[in-house]
Amino acid sequence: MHSRIHSGRRGSSVGRSLRCAVVLLAATTACACTTLATNPPPLGAALAGQWQQDNGASDNFEAKLTPLLETQRRRMLPRHGAAEAAGSRRGGEGDSGGTGDRTRDGILPLFIPPEEPEKVRARLGDQLRPPEALTIAIDGEALELTPDTEPLRRFLPGQDVSRIDSSGTAVLDSGWDQRAFVVRARYTNNSTRSWRYEVEAASGLLRVSFEANAPEFGRFSLQTRYRRASPAPAGKH
Repeated sequence: MHSRIHSGRRGSSVGRSLRCAVVLLAATTACACTTLATNPPPLGAALAGQWQQDNGASDNFEAKLTPLLETQRRRMLPRHGAAEAAGSRRGGEGDSGGTGDRTRDGILPLFIPPEEPEKVRARLGDQLRPPEALTIAIDGEALELTPDTEPLRRFLPGQDVSRIDSSGTAVLDSGWDQRAFVVRARYTNNSTRSWRYEVEAASGLLRVSFEANAPEFGRFSLQTRYRRASPAPAGKH
């Protein structure tokens, strides 16, 4: 009896070890596949230029924003389990008044009202909406990117940089994946974002593939395409 139990436990332990090894191998393989090159490929220069968004060839941002806002609203609702636990702590042992409206130390709990829907739409819209225009330049190994009228951003492949934006504090890394340039951001609130810039061989359009993942709203993906902007007539700015 005891030997069979011991053997079963040992088999279970071996099985867990094998499963962990498979998961670790898969994670290692995934990381290896996402390694970015530091040297620009010969076709990387095609990214350089001035680009204007092609709405007809791009995903509809507003249509994708609506379900994301609904997901955000559900995730931000108070959880019943947490509310009940807080209520039991307030009304349980140590509550001298017995009214259930104070904590053990007699301090009223802090209540944070939910953010207004229009403010959430404006905030996430500003954070996730793609720019109408892009200017891209390649200076040696670095890629310079100017979205709309925002300041120029310079990315040096293989170099990690810290940045603070409207979404929080993030560490960015960048590099080349074949002829596409990739920028990845890891935020301190466990959010991640990535941008992939690539000129489509068939259409000549610049395709920007954007991916975001945040505890607040889950996963979000968007593809935006840009046409080369016509040069300004001579003598006009």
